[in-house]
Amino acid sequence: MMKILLTDIFFRKSFDIINILKRHHPPNTFIYTVSDVSHFNKVKARLIYDVKHLKQLRKNDSFTQDLLKISQLFEGDEIVFLPVEESTTLKFFEFLNYVRASHNFKFSLPDFKTFTLSRNKEDLNLFCERHHISCPNYISEQKFNSRAFLFPIIIKPIHGSGAKDIIYIANEEDLNDLNIDFGKSFIQERLPNPKDVEAGFFLCENGKIISFYGHKRIRTFPNTGGVTVFSECSNSLDIKNSGELIINKLNWSGLLMIEFIFDERDDKYKLIEINPRLWGSIMLSEFCGAEFLKKYVEISLGNDLIDTKIIEDTFIRWVFPYDIIYWVKNLSNPFIFFKTNNSTCYINFTYSTLFRSLFFVCFTYFRFSKLTNLFGSGK
Repeated sequence: MMKILLTDIFFRKSFDIINILKRHHPPNTFIYTVSDVSHFNKVKARLIYDVKHLKQLRKNDSFTQDLLKISQLFEGDEIVFLPVEESTTLKFFEFLNYVRASHNFKFSLPDFKTFTLSRNKEDLNLFCERHHISCPNYISEQKFNSRAFLFPIIIKPIHGSGAKDIIYIANEEDLNDLNIDFGKSFIQERLPNPKDVEAGFFLCENGKIISFYGHKRIRTFPNTGGVTVFSECSNSLDIKNSGELIINKLNWSGLLMIEFIFDERDDKYKLIEINPRLWGSIMLSEFCGAEFLKKYVEISLGNDLIDTKIIEDTFIRWVFPYDIIYWVKNLSNPFIFFKTNNSTCYINFTYSTLFRSLFFVCFTYFRFSKLTNLFGSGK
């Protein structure tokens, strides 16, 4: 038999991931895990997922031993591992190194060296330049100190995602009193249209694209650039072809999100970031017909895939909390702004009952620190 290991179950995107998987597999397929099997977490799991039994999978040095216990408990089953979070996937790589071939886990992942390269934005930038893959120009510490570059530039954390800790530098004055830690950050040229990000989503096997879809941003939070809260599905061959080169060079297997910006100066899509794990808008994959989660499970088990057709005129929207915050800060007719339609899927609501969605939202967002951070950052 087959089981699916569910990690990070209380993460925002995990709610959508689990609800989508439930569409394709019976309830007894899933192994729900948490770091702390407390009474509170048991209540949360019951209210959100209608599940009674949780397995412990701690995110520390006990991870391997906890995973071995799960493996032994289901020793007659094949257990599919999903790369939900990078930190958990790194722990899974440690587990694989410890047990070598003696386990019953199935997965589709790149090798560890490739996975770590994809997480390091500086190393990835240099890798792209070496392999003639279009990307923003890299500015070394030496070039920066000698001012051998043109403004504007962008300072990025080597690790991380989204707009957090990114610094935009327009001129020399912006560098006043700025101390750059080159052990944690690196520098690129800033492309002319940094908000016009297009993402390509890929399911791959040994450097070959198995399935693909894309999306174009319509609105982000904050407005200056960050998480995508409203976007439209696309099936751009330009994005697919731009991603194909690096996928081949990395010999990638599994799921991959690649973000691009189109540079009108040389008519090229330039790679700005890779996410080597499941992304926040994974729901659109199911809604547009790509069915990445179902296909990932099948590939991991070595099963054949059935081709599916991408529906381009589909959208994904993150109404709560981000679009609500946007509306509060930019008041307009609420009946028009919040009007629903059948061509849009809604993060944390589509594929779940309203009852369970509301419980999940309450547990996830209604904390003072969370609300303060959300309303304070949406510029």
